[in-house]
Amino acid sequence: MPQVSVLPYAIAIFLSAFLLFQVEPIIARYILPWFGGTPAVWTTCMLFFQVFLLVGYAYAHFLASYLSPRHQALVHLGLVVCSLVFLPITPGDGWKPDGTQNPMLTIILLLMVTIGVPFLLISASGPLLQHWFNRVHPTVSPYRLFALSNLGSLLGLVSYPFFIEPQLGLRMQALFWSAGYGLYAVMCAWGARPLFRLARRSGFSENPEYRPDKKPGLPENLLTLALAACGSVVLLASTNQICRDIAVIPFLWVLPLGLYLISFILCFDHPRWYDRRVWVPVLLVLLPAVVYLLHQEYAETEINIYLQIFIYSAVLFACCMVCHGELVRLKPPAKFLTSFYLMVALGGALGGVFVNLVAPVLFQGYWEFHFGLVATMMLLGICLFRTRDPLKSPLMLWSERVVFVAGIATLTGFLALHIHEQQASTILTSRNFYGVLRVKETDKGTKSASRFLYHGRINHGRQFLTSPRHSYPTAYYGPFSGISLAISRHPQQLRLNTLKDRKGQGGLRVGNIGLGVGTTAVYARPGDTYRFYEINPEVDRLAREYFTFLKDAKGSQQVVFGDGRISLERELEKGHRQDFDILAVDAFSGDGIPVHLLTMEAFALYWEHIQPDGILALHVSNRHFDFSPVVRALAREFGKQALWIKDVADPEKGNSYSDWILVTNNQAFLKDPFVNFRIAPWRSLEEILWTDDYSNLFQVVAP
Repeated sequence: MPQVSVLPYAIAIFLSAFLLFQVEPIIARYILPWFGGTPAVWTTCMLFFQVFLLVGYAYAHFLASYLSPRHQALVHLGLVVCSLVFLPITPGDGWKPDGTQNPMLTIILLLMVTIGVPFLLISASGPLLQHWFNRVHPTVSPYRLFALSNLGSLLGLVSYPFFIEPQLGLRMQALFWSAGYGLYAVMCAWGARPLFRLARRSGFSENPEYRPDKKPGLPENLLTLALAACGSVVLLASTNQICRDIAVIPFLWVLPLGLYLISFILCFDHPRWYDRRVWVPVLLVLLPAVVYLLHQEYAETEINIYLQIFIYSAVLFACCMVCHGELVRLKPPAKFLTSFYLMVALGGALGGVFVNLVAPVLFQGYWEFHFGLVATMMLLGICLFRTRDPLKSPLMLWSERVVFVAGIATLTGFLALHIHEQQASTILTSRNFYGVLRVKETDKGTKSASRFLYHGRINHGRQFLTSPRHSYPTAYYGPFSGISLAISRHPQQLRLNTLKDRKGQGGLRVGNIGLGVGTTAVYARPGDTYRFYEINPEVDRLAREYFTFLKDAKGSQQVVFGDGRISLERELEKGHRQDFDILAVDAFSGDGIPVHLLTMEAFALYWEHIQPDGILALHVSNRHFDFSPVVRALAREFGKQALWIKDVADPEKGNSYSDWILVTNNQAFLKDPFVNFRIAPWRSLEEILWTDDYSNLFQVVAP
C-alpha cells in the first residue's frame, strides 16, 4: 500500500487531536481568573470536554452506521465549513460572573457558545477518519491511528505550558488556535478525497472487513464502560488533589492529562506495552506511597512539593495503564470500531459526571480520589479473575484471589482511616464549587478551646471560644502581623486615635480580598469601614454563624460577593472608586494566592482604589512558594517600596507564623520606628514580573 494513501488520514487525525487538547488549557486559562482560580474551573471544563467528546463520538458512530461514505464526507465537511463562523474562540467580557450565578452552569454555557460546535466536530475526527481509513484499507488495522491521535493530543497539551503560554498572550493563543482550526478544515477535505474516488468503484460497499464478526456482549461492554470511567475518575480526582494541595496552574492540569494520554498511546500502540506481570506489581508498590502521602496531610513536617507531584503522578499513570491496558484487551474487530470508541467516550463522560456532579452530593470531602483507587483495584481483580490460566491449579487460583481481595480490603481500610482523620473534631462540613469547608473545634473545656475554619487543609481562621480571648486577633492576623502593623501604624489611624470624636472624622477605609472568618474586623474602630470581597458565599455564612468577629466589629463591615478583582473592576467602571487607606490581598486557592491577583494588571487596579498614601498588604504565607520576588518586581514597576513583615507563631495567643508584604510610598509610615523594627530582610533581591498573559509558579518554588 503506497504510503501517500495513509498520509491524509494521519495528518487530519493528528491535527484534530492536537487542536482538541490545545483548546482545553487555552480556554480554561482564559476563564480561570473569572472564577477565583479554584480547581473546580478545570474539572468543570473537563466535564464539558468529556461530554462533548462523547457527543462527537456518537455523531461519528451515527454517520458511520447510517450514511454512505460519500454522504458521511459531505455532511462532515459541510458542518466544518459552517463552524468557521464561531472563530475566533475568544470569550467576551460579558461572560464574567457577578457572584450571583451558578459558576458551573455559567462555565458550561460559556464553553458551549464559544467552542461547542468546533470542539464537537474535531472530537469526532478520530473515530470518523479511522472508519474512513478502514473502508479504504480494510486489511490494515486502524487502531494504531488511535495511538497517533493520542500522540497529537499529548503534543497539544505539552506544548501549551512550555511553548504557547510563555510566547503568546491569551488573545493571540485564541487566534493561533482559530488559524489551526481553519487548517484542519483543509486537511479534513484532503482526507475525504480518496473516499470520494474509491466510492465510485463498483463493489466498494462490499468491504471484506465487513464480514460477520462476533459482536461484544453485554459483560464486555459493561467492563469497557467501567474501565474507561475509572480512568477518567482517577484522572480528575488526581488533578483535584494535586491542585488543592499545591496550586491551580496550567502545568498541573496538563501533567495528569498528559500521563492519561500517554497510557492510551502506549496501550493502543502495541500489546507489549501493557504487561500484567509489570504493571500490577508497580501499582501495588505505589498505592502504599500515596496512602502515606494522604496521611501526611495535617502533619507538621511538609513533604517536598516535587515528591508530592511525583507520587500522585506515578499512581495516576499506573492506574491508567491498568485501566487502559485491560480496555485494549477488550477491543472488538474493526467492524465495531466506532461503537467501541463510543463506549470508551461514554465511560470517560460518566467519570466526569461522577467527579463533578455525583461526588459532591455523596461525599463531604474530596474522597473521589479514594474511590478511584479502590475502584481501579476492584476492576483489575475482575479482569484477572476472568482470565483462565490452564497452568495454574484451582487451589493456586483461589489463593491468588483471596490475597487480592485482602489487599483491596487493606487499601480500603487505610483510606477510610484517612477520611476519619479528616473528620476528627469537625462539627460541620460544607462542600460546593469552590471547595470543602470544615469547621473544627479543639481543646474543649479548656481556656484554649478554639474553633477553626479550614478550606481543604488550609487554616482560614481561628477564634477562641472563651472570654475574653474570643476577641483576640488570631492565626495570621496577630498584633505583630503585617496587616496589624498596616492598620495600627497607618498615619491616618494614629491621627484618629488622638481625636475624641473619631467616628465623626470618617475613620479608616480597609478593603480585604478574602474574608476567612473575618478576623481583621477585630481591628475596626468606630467610624471605620471594612469592605470584604469574597467569592464563596458559604464562607460568609460560616463566618457569621460559627464565629463572632464580624458581629462584634466596632466599625461597619460589608461583604461583596464575587471574585475580588472582577468586583473591583466593575466598581471602577461604574465610577465607584473605593479610596481605601489599606487594601489587603488575602485570598487563597489551594496553598497559594491565585496568580491573577499578583499580576501587573491586578496591581494597576489595586492602586486605582487605594489612596495615594495608602498601603497594599499582601498575605504571602506559604509552604511551597516564595512570592516575594513577584511582589518586589510589582512594587518597583509602580514606584513603590515593599516591606517584608514576618510574625512568629505564638500558640498561647493563637497566632500562627505569617508573612506579609506591605507596599506603599507613605513616608510617615516608612519612617515609623515601630514599623522599621518589624521589617525582615529579603531572602534574595531577585525580581520576577508577572502579567495576565504569563506567570509561572515554578519560578517561585521556595528553597
